[in-house]
Amino acid sequence: PTLCFYPLTGDSPFSLLIQPKEFREIFDPSAFPKVTYLLYEIRWGSSPKFWRNWCPNTPTQHAEINCLENDFKEIHHRPSECCSITWFLSWSPCGLCCRVISQFLKVHPKVTLQIYVGRLFRHRDKRNRQGLRDLVSSGVNIYIMSLPAYDYCWRTFVDHRTREDDIYWPWYFTPWMILYMLEFQCILQGLPPCLQIWLKNYTGSPAFQLVLQESHRKILWQSLHTANSHKQQSIFRPKPSDERWHPSMYVHGSPVSHQ
Repeated sequence: PTLCFYPLTGDSPFSLLIQPKEFREIFDPSAFPKVTYLLYEIRWGSSPKFWRNWCPNTPTQHAEINCLENDFKEIHHRPSECCSITWFLSWSPCGLCCRVISQFLKVHPKVTLQIYVGRLFRHRDKRNRQGLRDLVSSGVNIYIMSLPAYDYCWRTFVDHRTREDDIYWPWYFTPWMILYMLEFQCILQGLPPCLQIWLKNYTGSPAFQLVLQESHRKILWQSLHTANSHKQQSIFRPKPSDERWHPSMYVHGSPVSHQ
């Protein structure tokens, strides 16, 4: 897609919006689509207006590389101007993409980046885990997408206005969001993986299992059964611009499965 420009409070061009079914299939954290979508916003200086667009992966490039090389050319022409970028990724960056992102930010010190991810890509691969840690250490804010983040993307990047389901509030995403949040905390803390994912042979759909070792329990100290409590709601309430998540989950005993 071509880089477009329109205000945050304005109407998005329908030709550039994602179809509702497509968004659900690509960003559903309980699924394993073979493609990656990257939705992005760019703001220059203190302007109230945003550049917005999205791009997928290609047969030869991950979505992050496609975006940096083809959609961000304007940034190269304005090196002295401060620029803040927000990405909403259906899969987290791999280790190689993390290095490319870091190099891009070193070349453009006026650029700040925060990333929201729907899933963790091959999260047991040590290179991918280290890449995410390195990105965070370099100043990039990375978050697992929360319910408000999904709702924001739905209202901003999806052609939803011709449908009755104007408000996209997928409460059934919560278990998978929590599992990915737990695993992401393990990555940041340098702990072994706590999340196991495999594909069922008879359906091809993914199954999730949480297995905590003693090292995990020292960090993740509250239980997963607080999904309906005020404390759990506060985890998902913040807006994308200022969202923070702190480790507040602890599972004792047998593994927890979501199949």
